[in-house]
Amino acid sequence: MKNIQLIVLLFAIQGAQLVAQETKINVYEYPMEESALLWEVKGPKNESHSYLFGTMHMIQEEFYIYPDWMDTLVTRADVLVMELAGLPNPLKALKYIMLPEGSVWDYFNEIQEDSLIVWAKQTAGMKEKAFRSTFSKMKPFAIVQLSALKMMGDNIKSYEQEFQTLAESNKIELYGLETIADQMKLFDDMTMEEQAEMVMETIRENEEDAAKMLNQLQRTFHSQEIDSLHMLVQDEGGMIAAKENVFLNDRNYKWIPKIKEIIDQKTAFIAVGAGHLGGPEGVIRLLQKEGYTLTPVKL
Repeated sequence: MKNIQLIVLLFAIQGAQLVAQETKINVYEYPMEESALLWEVKGPKNESHSYLFGTMHMIQEEFYIYPDWMDTLVTRADVLVMELAGLPNPLKALKYIMLPEGSVWDYFNEIQEDSLIVWAKQTAGMKEKAFRSTFSKMKPFAIVQLSALKMMGDNIKSYEQEFQTLAESNKIELYGLETIADQMKLFDDMTMEEQAEMVMETIRENEEDAAKMLNQLQRTFHSQEIDSLHMLVQDEGGMIAAKENVFLNDRNYKWIPKIKEIIDQKTAFIAVGAGHLGGPEGVIRLLQKEGYTLTPVKL
């Protein structure tokens, strides 16, 4: 699995490889002596405490960590905060992935187009006519989503779906740190050449290697080593590492004022992609710098 698929699984566009390297945590201003996916958050302006949880937007069932008692943390909260305020309606979300004009084939040269057709037949199980008719008016990111879904298989779990169902059944307020338009803009702002390369990175990996890498990624997540997840992005290199500020750091900084405003007044359960938690500019250390105390809670 080449690095662009990390976006779908860990960082953005909820819906739809790495061997953990030794993490040199001592370079960070706030050492993470313990690591976890779930963190208790306490601040100086609110005596009650909130919780911060790192998700994978899609994860195979065997790596899904969800103890029964976590339901209580969600249902006791005044507000559920996620990247999006609930999973988007597929029909409403479709407009954001459709091209305003032209064709997806405008992004690719002849050799790339031929490679995509071969990939569609061999890996995605789509004949050329069906592949062309389905994706011709969609943005290149739609092909990345298809690849991620095919790679994940059938037994997929969704933390966001679980949290949203709990919130709706218990009449808990939903709050989104971003909109679908915000997330799609991350890709729309890329050049046509970058979007083409994003897709080509995705399809170049052979199926066996992609399966091994996905397994390693999910095992790293399951180990709850969030600084390792952050380091994996940097170690992998490629497009995401080159655009780390766009996909990760810039978004983290934009989220902090919104998160502070909520948790200073209410009790919140906050669930964002686990890739946003670790690292020197991750949500955990940014909140610590703002004076909040974060305590790991092992699942």
